[in-house]
Amino acid sequence: MKSILLTGLALTASLAAQTKIACVGDSITFGSGITAREKLNYPAQLGYLLGEDYEVRNFGVSGRTMLNKGDHPYTKEKAYQNSLSYQPDIVIIKLGTNDSKPQNWKFKAEFADDTKALVQSYTSLPNKPRVILCQPAPVVQSRWGITEKVTRGELAPLVRNVALELNTELVDLHTPLVNHKDWIPDGVHPNAFGAEVMARHLHRYLTTERDNEWTTETMEGAQFGNFHGYAMQNFKFRGVSCKVVSPKIAAVGRPWVWRARFWGHQPQFDTTMLELGWHVVYCDVANLFGAPEATQRWDTFYYAMQSIGLSKTPFLEGMSRGGLPIHNWAVANPKKVEGIYGDNSVMDIKSWPAGFGSGKGSAPTWEQCKKAYGFKSDDEAKAFKGNPVDTIAQLKQAKIPLLYLVGTADPVVPGMENSQLAAQMLDGYAEIILKEGKGHHPHALPNPQPIVEFALHCNGSYTNPAALPAPSASFRGKAAGWGGGIWWDQFENINKLSKENQDLELIFFGDSITQSWTGADKRLAEKGGQRPVDRFFADKWKTASFGISGDRTEHLLYRLAHGNFEGLKPKAVVVMIGVNNLLTANHNADQITGGIEALVEELIAKLPESEIILLGTFPSGQNPDENSRITIAQIQKNIAPLGEKDHVTYLDLAPAFTNADGTLKAEAYSGDKIHLKPAGYETWAKALMPTLEKVMEHSETQ
Repeated sequence: MKSILLTGLALTASLAAQTKIACVGDSITFGSGITAREKLNYPAQLGYLLGEDYEVRNFGVSGRTMLNKGDHPYTKEKAYQNSLSYQPDIVIIKLGTNDSKPQNWKFKAEFADDTKALVQSYTSLPNKPRVILCQPAPVVQSRWGITEKVTRGELAPLVRNVALELNTELVDLHTPLVNHKDWIPDGVHPNAFGAEVMARHLHRYLTTERDNEWTTETMEGAQFGNFHGYAMQNFKFRGVSCKVVSPKIAAVGRPWVWRARFWGHQPQFDTTMLELGWHVVYCDVANLFGAPEATQRWDTFYYAMQSIGLSKTPFLEGMSRGGLPIHNWAVANPKKVEGIYGDNSVMDIKSWPAGFGSGKGSAPTWEQCKKAYGFKSDDEAKAFKGNPVDTIAQLKQAKIPLLYLVGTADPVVPGMENSQLAAQMLDGYAEIILKEGKGHHPHALPNPQPIVEFALHCNGSYTNPAALPAPSASFRGKAAGWGGGIWWDQFENINKLSKENQDLELIFFGDSITQSWTGADKRLAEKGGQRPVDRFFADKWKTASFGISGDRTEHLLYRLAHGNFEGLKPKAVVVMIGVNNLLTANHNADQITGGIEALVEELIAKLPESEIILLGTFPSGQNPDENSRITIAQIQKNIAPLGEKDHVTYLDLAPAFTNADGTLKAEAYSGDKIHLKPAGYETWAKALMPTLEKVMEHSETQ
């Protein structure tokens, strides 16, 4: 059996040498326009995510071009020579944005050759580093002659062509930022939050475990083509048109996406999975509408994919009528399916193409459909009980994960007759993303992140961002109580305070809600002070608030892992966090739960002599039926069992902040229905005190 080499960065800590990463590029790599650039450019943030086993260096120079005839060629810079001398293990190249300027793009005929020469200057180094070519970030406003038309429409395809020709690794930095245009404030340069998106995207790419020895077998009679920079085999299998697209380096286990119908339409999910080492395959079942012949055809093709060594359980993807074959094949082969993603999927032929419901239908297509199934009449078709909406419960019984993307105003394949109906029938089992007010088109999502995360969950290779320690990219002004500066300033202030106050007895950890016990300037409770923290706690215990405005679970995890908490032995710590995960990062209940679970484990490890009081995330949103309230209630339910751990007490204070009808108490909450008024802190203190006093008493007897 072949040995598996993990060419992602999931390398064991036993390797003594750091993995050296050289980030080569222009002003976007350099971090132009980013406050505290040295700490918040994308290479710096990538380094934080990767951790101490890796060294990430920034060799970016503003205004530089890939083109050697450009106005400022990168290869003429000292930074280029330094990047070669660095002898990196990995090179990330993000150039091209400045090449799109008219004075440079007149030499576009030389762009591909200059790109190849730059790549080969690194691959020819003695240590043979991995080289990763990046497609340009979005240009949301034309500036300095830089346009999206050129960078996306002309330049990016050339980058992809070079990546295919040289079999160079390829990363798309456009798609992850396409729905974060506000994070590119000058139209060209991502700010610190945009740099964080780039860093996280590259982190996921680099930490994917890969099988370096795997090469995809060439199918008989295959002709090779270019699928967005990846090698695509086009071939006939038993007379049927098929395709297999190979990743640059396959992921361990060789997972694959099996796409039904409409090859190449809205490919961003497929190309992202190719980045992550998945194959993408296609076997044509056009005009069969999921009829038994389609299932039989896929049965034989499945075994062909097994013969070349792909995973035993493909992930099925079906847009529109593609929903019929993926569901019907899964029902026939429930143990061979990793998960299903349906996009405005047809799940009942009576809805489409028949049009017997509220949808438009298609009379000519309906005749084709009846022929494929062998129906002699409409009545026979109406009596048929083999549609996906009829059999969907079997997929739940088989525990096949399901995700549906639904346009709520689809006049062609109405959701309530198809996938939305199926999801309701499964009573919450299936995940569903509703595109409010959208029709049948456009399919997919401009940024397929939720679909990608779902597929990785199905595959068991998902990394929870809420549980991945990372510093914040935030810059906060006086409105947030910081008085200006960046997150790192608050981090260092708390570290200094910890070192100077080793006798702290009570510490509050959290976000802005916790920070507001004291504010950012005077974080210690003061005897005789007038703040609620002073009046309720200062006379009893030496108390500090270590909340930072804007913090999410991953930020607090980083603070605990890298902060100056050695030597502290507080009797109790109180932690309450999660609302920023929900409202700013759009994390779901499971992700936030995972982040809080990781926090509790880190607190136990860092402060083993302390009692931990874990508070449920406080309610956010006026009414109990709001999405934020529903999600927070689920988080509270999920984390309650953590209170069964030694030295951990779970406390849900939501009843103290809500009225009998579930609405928020006006006297406790500020106008944003997130943050507390001074009276809210009195409510918090009074609700917490009985449990806190018991915990403190218990701690003192140990």
